[in-house]
Amino acid sequence: MKKSLPLRNSRRGSALLATMIIVMVISVAALGIMDYSMTVYRNSVRQALLDQAKEISDGEMENLYYTWKDELLKKVAVADVPTAPEMSALTASTAPFSQTIISNFAGMSGNWTVTRSLAFNPVGTGDGSAEGIVNGNLVGKNYYFTAETSASITLPLTGTVTFHSGRHFAYSSTPLFQYAVFYQGNLEMAAGGNMNITGPVSTNASAYLGAVSGYTLQLSDTVSFFQDYNGKPDATSGETDYLEGYSNLVDPVYNPNPVDAAPADQTAQRAIQVQKMSAQSSFIGGVDVAADIANPSYALAYTNLQGQVDPNEIYRAVIAPPPTASDGTLLDEDPVVAGSRMYNSAGVLITIDATSGTTVVHVGDAANPSRYDADFPTITSPGTAGSTAVLQTPRTSIVDPRELLNGATNVNLTTLDVGNLNNQLTARMLLNPTLRSNYNGVVYVYDKTNNASTNVNDAAGLNGIRLTDATTTPNFPDVNGNPLGFTVVSNNGVYVQGDYNTTQITVPGVSTPVNNPTAIMGDAVTVLSQGWSQTANSSSGPLQQITPNRQADPSGATPANGINPASTGTTDGMTVNSAILTGNTPSTDTTNSGGAQNLVRMIEDWYYPVEPDGSHLSLTLDGSLGQLFTSKYFAGAFAPGIQAALPGSSNYVYIQPRTRNFNYDVGFKDRTPAGAPTTTAFTRGDFFFW
Repeated sequence: MKKSLPLRNSRRGSALLATMIIVMVISVAALGIMDYSMTVYRNSVRQALLDQAKEISDGEMENLYYTWKDELLKKVAVADVPTAPEMSALTASTAPFSQTIISNFAGMSGNWTVTRSLAFNPVGTGDGSAEGIVNGNLVGKNYYFTAETSASITLPLTGTVTFHSGRHFAYSSTPLFQYAVFYQGNLEMAAGGNMNITGPVSTNASAYLGAVSGYTLQLSDTVSFFQDYNGKPDATSGETDYLEGYSNLVDPVYNPNPVDAAPADQTAQRAIQVQKMSAQSSFIGGVDVAADIANPSYALAYTNLQGQVDPNEIYRAVIAPPPTASDGTLLDEDPVVAGSRMYNSAGVLITIDATSGTTVVHVGDAANPSRYDADFPTITSPGTAGSTAVLQTPRTSIVDPRELLNGATNVNLTTLDVGNLNNQLTARMLLNPTLRSNYNGVVYVYDKTNNASTNVNDAAGLNGIRLTDATTTPNFPDVNGNPLGFTVVSNNGVYVQGDYNTTQITVPGVSTPVNNPTAIMGDAVTVLSQGWSQTANSSSGPLQQITPNRQADPSGATPANGINPASTGTTDGMTVNSAILTGNTPSTDTTNSGGAQNLVRMIEDWYYPVEPDGSHLSLTLDGSLGQLFTSKYFAGAFAPGIQAALPGSSNYVYIQPRTRNFNYDVGFKDRTPAGAPTTTAFTRGDFFFW
């Protein structure tokens, strides 16, 4: 019997095929899902790495900014910036700013490659961000930098992941000599003659401005104050109240165009020119005075002669040497304060020391105070024919009648012959490449002998530096051919005899001669007439040698005695073309500061001498005038002719000139004195990507 085969089940075959198709689809889908998942995972990892890269890059940008800022405040250059005169004295150091780093970062696996760089940008930021804060109303400059950072990592799964970040930085430098007059403390001015002040005036305290009856004080620029204006909190109502003792003063004349008649509505004009500041100016930019005083590790460094921690010591840091312990070791202090010390940055340091009984002089710099001893002839006796010595008559005892009234019987005076210094610098820089590369226009000179004595009646007396032979001041160019200027700084009292810096210089690109940008800084600054002599003011003889009161004399001595004759055009007085930064003795219930017009001190009768042509002596100050601190050693109160007589005499200490001119040197807008202390500001622009 023939059997029939079972029929094939087409449904079962279709199901198997369908199953296989489904399996294949699922497999493909699974593979797709896996690939998608891997892609998502990879992208997720890349995004996480990118976020980490951004975090690292931004962190490096912050580190770069604060390191750059800190280095600038400490006067260590952030880059080689040959076109920035204010930075020419800084030591070029690009190491912290242009680096490639391979490292593991906390909480992040793998080796990260990080780059950071900072470049000086002479043309500005380009995108308009971080344009700086110096505007046309201030003397100063903005310096621009371009900062770039990146972070990258390479992994098998993700390949290379990189994040680039950029930002613009701006450093704004405004020298202290941006004002015609600036005061850290109360600004008092009681003009005893007609005075016209051009340029801005500023005080971090109160302003008390006016003129003695019969005279006019004319102000052509802005006046900025922080507390009160003539006893009132605003300029509109502050018309009649003055500091005690000045009740008879008349209001200043506010006139933006001194050659024209003053505006009739003086109340309205005063409101335009006088402004109250919302915050004090930082005359020592970057220093937190309150924090430094409160910091126990700095306290000893900022202690005064009375053993008190004193903010004044921070402000005086500009002219003072670094603080040391009794064994001579340096004390800890704020590095920004240390950076403000002219002692630390001076190209030439001259030290006089007679502690051992023998006067010893060294010439060098802060790193090596005797580095140039072999280069400079330093000491000679007075009147030595053909002398080339930089210092003359070291520690000659003289009487300063203002300090005599305060109990200081003598001042040990050392003379710096600026003309000889100029000649020696010219000759020695040709022979000594170290001096040539280190000289920056700043000369710090001081007598350190017993200068910390708290008893001015002891035999040590006070120490002073006299500047003579200075109608022509040293003029050396920076790397761009522009004048470095010339700055003399001392922790002692400084005396300036005869005309100062009246020989003008030529500057590339300027059609007419200009003043050499110079500065004088000291505990006190006193001008001496051309004819003042050490012999007539010696303490070795009786007091009568300085009484009756010495009349100022414009004729002076011959160049052989180390003093230049008066400059042409100033035979009837004396001219000082220089910025001056010094201290004062503030007014109290019993003393008077003398006002800003007497911040530069005088100790002769400048009023009564009459020249053959019938004229009277005048004093002209052309530059910038500033009080940043209280005088520490030359602390004698102001002694005008109407108030104070020398002991046992009816003669006065000082009588003011009949004419006193004060002009702001607008050249400081383009050329600042060497090493001029600055206020600083730092700004950052928006992020950009490269």
